[in-house]
Amino acid sequence: MANKEKRDIRIVFLIFSAIFGVLAWRHYPSIESYVLIGLALVLLPIVAFVPIILRPVFKLWLKIAHAVGWFNTQILLSIVFILIFIPIGLIMRLLGKDPMKRKMQSEGTYWEPYEIAGLKDKKRYERQF
Repeated sequence: MANKEKRDIRIVFLIFSAIFGVLAWRHYPSIESYVLIGLALVLLPIVAFVPIILRPVFKLWLKIAHAVGWFNTQILLSIVFILIFIPIGLIMRLLGKDPMKRKMQSEGTYWEPYEIAGLKDKKRYERQF
C-alpha cells in the first residue's frame, strides 16, 4: 500500500471518528464523546502532515489486528469443523459410505474405467466448454 493511500485511510478514519464523537455527544453528552472529538481534532493535522509520528501506533495496531485475526480464524475453523465435518463423517461411517474408496479390496487392480457418454462423438470436440 502506498504512503498516500495509508494517509488517506487514516484521514478518513479520523473524520469518521470525529463524526461519531459529535453524534455520540449530541445524543449522549459525556466525557467520552468530548475525548473522542478532541483526539480526532488533535490527530487529524498530525496524520495529514506528519504521519511518521504515528508509525509506532500503526505497528502496534497491525500486531493487535494480526493476533485477533489469527484467534478468530482458529475459532471459526474449529466451529466449522466441529459442527459440519465431524457430523457428516460420522453419518457417512454409520451408513457405510466410502466416497474416496479407501477400503482395501481383494481385487487384482484398483483401476476404474472412465467413460463419458458420447466421448467419441466429433461434435463434442467443437463444443469445448
